[in-house]
Amino acid sequence: MARNMIAANKTLFGRLADFAAQRDYPVPDPSAARWVHANPAADEVLKVALLRASMSFGRFRHLAWLEVNEQHFVATIGFDYEVDDPGFELFEDIQGYDVCLLTELPVAPSVSAAEVYNVVAANSRDSNPEYRGHDNTQIMSLFPSIRVFLSAEPITEELIWPIFLSISSEESRTGGSWIESELAGCLSALAEANVDLLPYKELCRSTLDLDPRSLFMSLYRCVEATYAHEKATKLKQDLSIEHEWHKIAEALENAMSWRPLEASSLNVVLAFAKEDDLREVCACLNVTLQDDTNLASAAGKAIYQLRNRIVHYRPALAPVDSAEIDWNRLCVALVSVAHEVFHTAYGRERAA
Repeated sequence: MARNMIAANKTLFGRLADFAAQRDYPVPDPSAARWVHANPAADEVLKVALLRASMSFGRFRHLAWLEVNEQHFVATIGFDYEVDDPGFELFEDIQGYDVCLLTELPVAPSVSAAEVYNVVAANSRDSNPEYRGHDNTQIMSLFPSIRVFLSAEPITEELIWPIFLSISSEESRTGGSWIESELAGCLSALAEANVDLLPYKELCRSTLDLDPRSLFMSLYRCVEATYAHEKATKLKQDLSIEHEWHKIAEALENAMSWRPLEASSLNVVLAFAKEDDLREVCACLNVTLQDDTNLASAAGKAIYQLRNRIVHYRPALAPVDSAEIDWNRLCVALVSVAHEVFHTAYGRERAA
């Protein structure tokens, strides 16, 4: 469906006027006709561009997947990282793409209200018969930087979230994130692996969160997604059911409200993780290991206790002091754990 250019420009300038007014710089004629001056090619882009998916990290940083005339693009807003991938080419002339993104996404101006006021109030068709629109560069200077990258191949719903994770991981490596280079590299490698059905969207959202507990919980949820694997697989085999195990688990939950027990299921799935990763988890969470210690059970208990301390607030549970845990070291191990158990639960069944 074609986008209405008049409506899009009205939305953009309306947001700018609202931004200024909320900060005591009301534009005298906020409803006056204004638009971003563009060439005919940019007008066509604005009309036909489709926003396929997006993710926002606050008001200033956003990721988007656009489709224009069967070509696919990834856009970054407010990111320092410039996509460095042979499958993507920086698109130089982004007029039309920029207005589409600023219209569709909740991007806040990155300058003062006074600067916004000075630009918006300076001209309009109502006040100037010679008005031909606001200069594109002038309007874009009010917002965080926008980059658009042309994809060499079509993008799908399954591919976009690993792509977003890769970009946000690289952004965290060079920005002011708590995530250090090794963990950023592990997350990027996980994105490149494109593990089938892994909840990349969940991971992507937490990568740029300033609280490390958010990424821990996202990695925990990746492992949690495999909890029903053992029981559902056994039921599949016993009853010769042709459906994949996770479809069986989904049906059981919807029809009977059945869910696997979390603590015991965690120990079961961790048996598929690498021993070195489980030892690392135990070391990070101050678990003392003996020669006869069951690694999966010890790591599972420690992970589950940390999860409960994050999720619940009860007198018997001491709150988590972020300084007591090396979150980078712990999450590096959990990225590998999540990859291994997910591959075991989903990958091998698909390969069979």
